[in-house]
Amino acid sequence: MIKKDTIFDFMTNVMMIFGVSVMCLLLFTFIFGENAKAVSTIFALGNKGIALQTLLQFFVSSFLITVLEWMFFTDKIFKKMSLAVRFVLTFFSIVILIAVFATIFRWFPVNMVLPWVMFLICFAVCATVSVVLSVLKEKRDNAKLQNALELLKGEDE
Repeated sequence: MIKKDTIFDFMTNVMMIFGVSVMCLLLFTFIFGENAKAVSTIFALGNKGIALQTLLQFFVSSFLITVLEWMFFTDKIFKKMSLAVRFVLTFFSIVILIAVFATIFRWFPVNMVLPWVMFLICFAVCATVSVVLSVLKEKRDNAKLQNALELLKGEDE
């Protein structure tokens, strides 16, 4: 049986990305908040919290990242693209999306190297964790399906 994605699956993914983003924001706000206050709108409140505008911006970015994932990982748009190419294009598109958000919302000075290096390191770590978790989930799901298939075959005999 092929599972069709629903709006609930889509929104679950949005909320997972948003939740992880907010947790990272909380950590960075706690560590860098006061020092980054003058440089980034993300840390406008220093280490006292995260502004509602920033939370809304991160929610919209989470939504758009989920749209990108849906575009690249369903066969509705790119039917013959390999999984590796899909991953590369997804990550590249997300970096572009974040660059646009960083520029529009002044998340960090786009002409400074250090904020980009920090962003790319954070993104690489999060992307690596995401890929590893996705592969592990896929293996677990495949094992469950294989076990169910073997049970069905055993009942037929």
